[in-house]
Amino acid sequence: MNRTLPIAILGLILIVLVSSCQPSPPVNTNAPGPAASATASPAASAGATPNAEKTGTRGRHCDDPPPQILQTARPLLISHSTWVVTCHSPADRVMKIDKHCPNEGCAKKENDKAQNRIKNNLCAAGPAIQISTTSIDQLQAAVDQLVQQGTFKYGQSAPQPADRAKLHDLSTVDVNGNAVLLGEGKLVMFEGFVLDAKHDDTYVLGSGPVGFAGEGVNCKNSLFEWNDIHVALGETAAAEECSSVTAEIIPHFRPLLFERFDSNACTSPHVTNPLPIKGLRVRITGQLFFDGSHTPGPCAGPHGVNSFPRRSVWEVHPAYAIEVFDTAKNKFVTLEEWAQGL
Repeated sequence: MNRTLPIAILGLILIVLVSSCQPSPPVNTNAPGPAASATASPAASAGATPNAEKTGTRGRHCDDPPPQILQTARPLLISHSTWVVTCHSPADRVMKIDKHCPNEGCAKKENDKAQNRIKNNLCAAGPAIQISTTSIDQLQAAVDQLVQQGTFKYGQSAPQPADRAKLHDLSTVDVNGNAVLLGEGKLVMFEGFVLDAKHDDTYVLGSGPVGFAGEGVNCKNSLFEWNDIHVALGETAAAEECSSVTAEIIPHFRPLLFERFDSNACTSPHVTNPLPIKGLRVRITGQLFFDGSHTPGPCAGPHGVNSFPRRSVWEVHPAYAIEVFDTAKNKFVTLEEWAQGL
């Protein structure tokens, strides 16, 4: 009896079990690689570019090619679990991440699992409440008051699942200044100007010896199509990112047009036909989410642990719809309608 085949199969099973949700392997910066996906270009721009990282420092990996091992092997090494859609998906197309990365990502701790499931929630119901930076600031102040009272913790790690109920029905105002109760899981709409948009946590970002290795919610894969698109929105097109509000476009069932929503000097050269969105006035509808694994990094400080430049850790996450202000029509139109006119 030939035992080679059973041994090989057993070896593959062990690889899957051991490799599940491990960080992406280091990028081979010397070997040319194929495009990261159908939406990534085969070559990056020449030279590293500033303002490519969360820290605002010069990006040393902007020209790195995609890790070749991730092109073929990585999807098999993550999970046999698929992502479950419990309501609607923003697009009909199914990605590799949808087949191999579940709703909780590769989290092991219950607090991380709970937070990741909320990050991936596509089921927030309307009508959407239109909010402003004042809305966000008051929500942040309400949570920080809970921290001062000793009844809530965040920043060092995600809040415990039971504590997330304290993020519901907090007092704030809508865009018109009317008092409302809002909290995590509510459908909201935020209008602002795109200060920066990037496929975050990808192999071209990071200041260490190798690029970022992906995020746990997305099963630690550093390819563009496996990671959130981080959008920094300002009250004006000239605002500083430290005053911004964050919106996140998750990779699950991401529409092809959304893949082009990237303006970052480091990441956009890796995207096929990126949209000219820098400074664009947009309106984003999505779920209100509290990113409890980080702390704000406001312009005036002080900054807490795990902070990066933004006014609050309340986000529009995930983004369900994007509208663009059409100056010719003097109204907001869908991203699809606006892009057709380019």
